[in-house]
Amino acid sequence: MKITNLFFLLGLLLLASCKKDDTNPSGTTTLQYDNGNVSGPQLDAGEHELAVRFPASTLADLVGKKLTEVQVFVGELPQSCIVKIYKQGNSSTPGAQILQSDVLNSIEFPKWNNFKITPGIEITGEDLWVSVYIELAGKQQSIGCDSGPRKTNGDWLFSGSDHAWKTYQERTGESINWNIRAVVE
Repeated sequence: MKITNLFFLLGLLLLASCKKDDTNPSGTTTLQYDNGNVSGPQLDAGEHELAVRFPASTLADLVGKKLTEVQVFVGELPQSCIVKIYKQGNSSTPGAQILQSDVLNSIEFPKWNNFKITPGIEITGEDLWVSVYIELAGKQQSIGCDSGPRKTNGDWLFSGSDHAWKTYQERTGESINWNIRAVVE
């Protein structure tokens, strides 16, 4: 009985770690892990993909709605910038890519950028990974982050140097969440 209660409590904590902002009067829901922009990590030259994962449990009450916008804070302009959306994979790797949109020419910095997803991606009850792929010519701060503490699924980072998905905390020991948000309506 006690182990069952422990699993129930763990499930509730995981659900609570993703913040839903349901207060928007336009009927949209913003999914996010961050608490606003504070800074951005200095990433080495090369290819990086920064991502947040929204588990099916977080999306359950949004099934049938559509992901219509990705919001990202960009501090410095990268050489390349592509918004990507992936279907469910597993808890540490995204599944099939369902969207790729080059947004480099529409970026304003340093500020929040809103990238429309047309016609929208239907929420089906599976995990969604929302990512920003960047290429950097030198060490640079590009995509913003908050000051933490890290929330589960808020700091995924794929590095071109080792071709692996790991959390930013696993890579650096730092506790942050990316400034990457998903708007659902």
